[in-house]
Parts: sequence; structure tokens; C-alpha cells
Amino acid sequence: MEWRVLISGKMSPYMNMALDEAIYLNVAKGESLPTLRFYDWEPASFSCGFNQNIEHELDFELLERSSYSFVRRPTGGRMVLHEEEVTYAVISPLRDRMAGSISETYFRIGKALLAGLKIMNIEAELSKGALSQQEQRQPANPCFTSSSRFELTYKRKKLIGSAQTRNNKAFLQHGSILKTYNQKKVASFIPFISEDERLRIASLLERRTISLQMILERDLSFNEVVSSLISGFKEEWREDIFYLQDAPTLVERITAEQLVDKKYATDKWNKKERKTQKEFDTYLAMKRI
Repeated sequence: MEWRVLISGKMSPYMNMALDEAIYLNVAKGESLPTLRFYDWEPASFSCGFNQNIEHELDFELLERSSYSFVRRPTGGRMVLHEEEVTYAVISPLRDRMAGSISETYFRIGKALLAGLKIMNIEAELSKGALSQQEQRQPANPCFTSSSRFELTYKRKKLIGSAQTRNNKAFLQHGSILKTYNQKKVASFIPFISEDERLRIASLLERRTISLQMILERDLSFNEVVSSLISGFKEEWREDIFYLQDAPTLVERITAEQLVDKKYATDKWNKKERKTQKEFDTYLAMKRI
């Protein structure tokens, strides 16, 4: 396969999600190449999964008094704080190397991320775990409290959390690579829990998450991390071709700007209530191309 690599740097939470979706839509139509994208968030932001009832996950009154922003992702998963991290996105047609199930694509991408971490002298591993049905239903259960299958851990602490959406033509998988902080701050923003429960979740997040800086005991620049990750993808997928592109296409930029205005910057999208399974299945069917 031929891969386009985009290094976006810091962007707003709305534009980050809108650009991922814009590329995904164009890849599914065959109008954009398979894409690896790397970015960070400005301002630092919380994000939640597509199907979360965020009013039970995030204290918006506290959020408004803070320096953080918030956006709902087009992918699944649970709440994440994006602060001084590297976020990756893999956007591809469901063919060649990226044909197969969600688990198969998670595994192939995980192996490439492992290779990138190894270049940074980090011996991580792919998690064999999965969230139980009870954990999936439990409110106030941030993404980094546990590791799902094929997410990346270091000494049993979660380092990279990922989520995916797909239709019958293509998929978008993106994930957070903790560069500087662990996720314990998330506990301060969970509403409707006792102080004892807040302390328990903060302790859990501190024990179960780890950042690149904590592992290596030194600062890493965004570009240093991205360079190593790109090298890891090239090494793991050595039969493929990779080239760096300066910016998204004009069509992708226009689509992303429209998605910001009509979707990702709106309360209708960001604060929508949890869908029923029937509504969720209908939404997924409408997304198919």
C-alpha cells in the first residue's frame, strides 16, 4: 500500500476530529490515499466516545472554569484527557494490509506502534485484556482505567489507548500516546461521585497509566516521538510506501471546516444523549458508503 503521512501539530479539538473524519470520508470514496496522521491538542481537551452520555462523565461547570476544552469523537471508547500527548490516526480502505476485522486491524496497527516505541528504547506490549460487560456499562470509567485487547501497555500500565469506527469501505482508528502526563487529572472532573470515589479513581489512573516521559525519565519533543513512530510503521510495514505531505487536500480542508461548524463545535453533537442500540445501528448504517 501507499501511505500519505500528515504531521498536523497542535490543532483545536474540533478541527482534530473534523479533519480525521474528513479524511476518512474521502478515503472511503477512493478520493484520498490511506493516511497516517499525527497531532496534538490546543487547548488541552477532554474527549468522549461517540455513544457516551457525557453528562454522567464530565463536570461541565468545572470544565468552564478550567483551561480545558471538550469534544465528542466519531469513534467509540470512553473519556480521555488529551494534554501534551501525541495522537495518531490511521485512516485506510479495508483492503490489502488493512483488510479484516476490527481486532485484526487493531493488531496490525499495534505492532507498528510497538516498533516505534522500541526505537525510543521502550519495550511495550500488546494488551490481551478486554473490558467486561459490567465495566463497559459502568459510568465514571475513564478510558485509561483499563486496557482493551491490542492496546499498548508498559509493565501493565496503559500507554496508548485507541478507538475505531468503520463502514463497509474504510476505517478510522485514532489513539492517545501519553507523552508527559498520566491520566489522574480526569478524576477531578467526574461529576456525581463522592470524594472517596474520586480519590479511588485518581489512584487507579495513577497506578494504571504511564507516559513516555515517566518511562524514559526525560523530556521528549512532539517531533522526536512522531519521527520514531513513523520509523516504526515503515519498519513493520516495510513492503509499503510512505511519503510526507505538507497539508491535507483542499477538499479535505473544506470538508473539515464544514464539519467543525455543523458538528464538532456544536452542543447538539457534543452533549447529545446516549443513543439506544437501534438508533446507534441506524447511525452506523447511514455512515456506510
